[in-house]
Amino acid sequence: MERRGRGSERALVLIIEDDAGVRESLLDLLDSRFEVLTASDAEAGIELAREQGPDLILLDRFLPSGDGLSVLEALQGDVRTEALPVIFLTGDTDEATLERCLDMGAVDFIQKPASARELLARIDRALRQSEQQHRLRVLAQTDALTGLANFRALTLRMEEEFRRASRYQYPLSVVVIDLDHLKAINDGMGHDVGNRAILALASHLKSNLRDSDFAARFGGDEFVALLPHQTAMEAAAFAERIRAGLRNVIVQRSDGRPAPFGLSVSVGIADHSQETPRENTDALLKAADAALYVAKREGRDRVVVYGASMAVHLSAVAQRH
Repeated sequence: MERRGRGSERALVLIIEDDAGVRESLLDLLDSRFEVLTASDAEAGIELAREQGPDLILLDRFLPSGDGLSVLEALQGDVRTEALPVIFLTGDTDEATLERCLDMGAVDFIQKPASARELLARIDRALRQSEQQHRLRVLAQTDALTGLANFRALTLRMEEEFRRASRYQYPLSVVVIDLDHLKAINDGMGHDVGNRAILALASHLKSNLRDSDFAARFGGDEFVALLPHQTAMEAAAFAERIRAGLRNVIVQRSDGRPAPFGLSVSVGIADHSQETPRENTDALLKAADAALYVAKREGRDRVVVYGASMAVHLSAVAQRH
């Protein structure tokens, strides 16, 4: 079983088990087929899950440092770990307890001691089910036209990036990009050409992203890029590459001929940093949207970075949302 997004690497299994003997036995059994991490207590296990994003967790039902159910609850309460499949390891044969494990979201439970064949079979089944659910989540969070993330995925990723930037005290920039004159393109050339213009911008945007960046289609003609470790001024250089480079992008009509217009974008930028802290993701996005409002008001085809003098425009942005 391959680990998602890691090419030929094996699936990563995290074992949270306080008994050293059981932990070593599991490690010996699984090491030939999986990448394996181990933790001997609840706190260390939760932290490893958040940092490493394992493909599956084997969790001891009873831990001296925290009940296994409380660990599961903590994992499910964090966007970084809420979708991780958890299999309980338990010596408890009480049906009510086992039913509660499943009701709380565990994908399976294995009674100790389990045979190697049963353990491996249950892990394989859980990984297959998790992969299928992952594919469905990706489809549900993907914009059908451009292949970029959609609004729902953007909302989740913004929360994650904002929390991480706040914790580790590095800047996070939001870049809101609006394709100029899409309505005129649709009215004059048809929605097919308008969709080709949107696709051209999406492709151009993708080609300028770093591996750590994230882009989504925010609306019909609006896109959002998240740039971790980038200040607003650094993000402005990125946005200017997008704006200037788009002049060389040609949109084709359905008959293959070039459309008789060029593409341009208006861009608004804001950051969350030590110098310009934002209260939450909503405030950060509204600041970037306020900058976009100014870019469009001042004639479009330009990049505007949010500043304190622009605070008056937030009221106009609030009315649009």
